[in-house]
Amino acid sequence: MATLTGKVALVTGSAQGIGYAIGSTLARHGARLVLADMDADGCRAAQEQLRSAGAQVVAVAGNVAVVKDVEAMVGAAVTAFGRLDILVNNAGGSAQTPLRIEDVTEEHFDRVMAWNVRGTFFCVKAALPHLKARGGSIINMASISGRGGTELVSPQYSAAKAAIVGMTRNLAKHLGPHGIRVNAIAPGFIKSSPRVEAIWRTRNEAEVLKMVPLGRRGEMDDIAQAALFLASDASGYVTGAVLDVNGGFFAL
Repeated sequence: MATLTGKVALVTGSAQGIGYAIGSTLARHGARLVLADMDADGCRAAQEQLRSAGAQVVAVAGNVAVVKDVEAMVGAAVTAFGRLDILVNNAGGSAQTPLRIEDVTEEHFDRVMAWNVRGTFFCVKAALPHLKARGGSIINMASISGRGGTELVSPQYSAAKAAIVGMTRNLAKHLGPHGIRVNAIAPGFIKSSPRVEAIWRTRNEAEVLKMVPLGRRGEMDDIAQAALFLASDASGYVTGAVLDVNGGFFAL
């Protein structure tokens, strides 16, 4: 079994949904945890829920697109626990997806790039001095939309997630000599937030799932278990990888 005893993990976008599922899974396997999210109330509620289950956890409100907020998130981990071993760049967003390119505004484009690409980049930069101290694991959240085209998401979201794939591979090369592993998870069709469910209600789910060999949508725990693998020593010789968690969507 994977164990993270003694490790400290920072998970962004973790007040709810996939980020919360990842954080709670890492905590159950021994990690001390920093939850970071724009939703201050949700972040505090998540903190209390995990503490009630016995986890060592602190919550920090902030926007990953704002560098000073990112520095505060990393600082909270070091202040509370004295170290940082695992960074999960889960925060992101699609800004009104799905939209055709004709309907994408500058605001839509800039917000998606800020939440996904800028946020991931500067979270890594802020965490780097602490990760270099003893090595560690960086897990970036990509998407099937960055691996291939799908009309279920907007083009700027696909562009942002493809950029995260490229950034992951670049950083794996640069940071490997420091003992830092950098990988990405590319979720497929996952049951997560109310917004995601609202999008699915506009689609013929049965027709979409014909493209998925396992014939179903994934659960948030499927992503959390993938993150646990990449965070732990079980993946000690894995870096620069994009782990597809999509029910075989790209096997076709």
